[in-house]
Amino acid sequence: MKSILRGRHYLLLISLLLLSLILSACGQTAETSGNKKEINIGYQKNGTTLSLKNKQALQKDLEKEGYEVKWSEFNTGSSILEALNARSIDFATAGDIPSIFALSKGSDFKYIASEPSSPASQGILVGKDSHIKSVKDLKGKKIAFNKASISQYLLTQSLHSVGLSIDDVEPVFLNPPDASVAFEQGEVDAWVVWDPYLTVSESKGNTILSDIPNVPYRGFYFTTTEFAEEHPELVEKFVEHLAQIGKEIDQNPVEAAKLLNKETNIPQETWEKVLTKKKSDVNYMDQQVVQDLQAQADNLYKIGLTDKNVEIKDYVWTQEDK
Repeated sequence: MKSILRGRHYLLLISLLLLSLILSACGQTAETSGNKKEINIGYQKNGTTLSLKNKQALQKDLEKEGYEVKWSEFNTGSSILEALNARSIDFATAGDIPSIFALSKGSDFKYIASEPSSPASQGILVGKDSHIKSVKDLKGKKIAFNKASISQYLLTQSLHSVGLSIDDVEPVFLNPPDASVAFEQGEVDAWVVWDPYLTVSESKGNTILSDIPNVPYRGFYFTTTEFAEEHPELVEKFVEHLAQIGKEIDQNPVEAAKLLNKETNIPQETWEKVLTKKKSDVNYMDQQVVQDLQAQADNLYKIGLTDKNVEIKDYVWTQEDK
């Protein structure tokens, strides 16, 4: 009988010890949850996100709520969206065409906001002494552009507008820095590109073809599906700060141009021209923006640049989704 009692006493001690360990672990978890949480923002060197990073208002706002903001720089839209899809970052910025390409390849993220369309911020460049005067004259010529970008889309749409196709030209796939060198050295006949490269090249006397179609061109802001579902209030805060920065740039681009000059070594006056060509104000996704994106997605699929047609509305986050 005594041995049975001792056994029960022993089991009781074990149970109390286990309970103590569980409560201790719970206490540690609560303490850990009180530590700073991290938000990683991916950015490219454009006026809005670079100014957002530099002003630090968003960081200070989020720090009050226990978050630490980290910034990760990317050189291309495709690379920043790859990082977002891999959940290495929580927010990203990229253009329309790279985002559609990414979604067509199986990526998953949400559009949360956009800047107004700026068709004048992209174009097809030819040398100042070139005999190419129109899109039709591009037939048989070497044309440099960045693959899977707005440049490839703009070129394809421009050629189609005059009854030509990509098969009627000689594509040269180059990123903007390499394409700039090839273009200046006469290794290609034309260069399809966006700002600031477009304005820099034009300032050297090169010409932008005037008969290209009006193709929408926007900058977008993204987050992961999980982040949008779990932290809608942080998505709103992010967009709120972007919108404020965008308004300030629209009112006076000088400060943003100085910052961009420092970060890129492109002259301040060039950046001022770039920023005055477009609107930097940021707004939540609306029906017109979704329709424009869907038209681009449909066209990319129709002309064979993507293997899968993307249903854009499935990847749009709105405040009603909270």
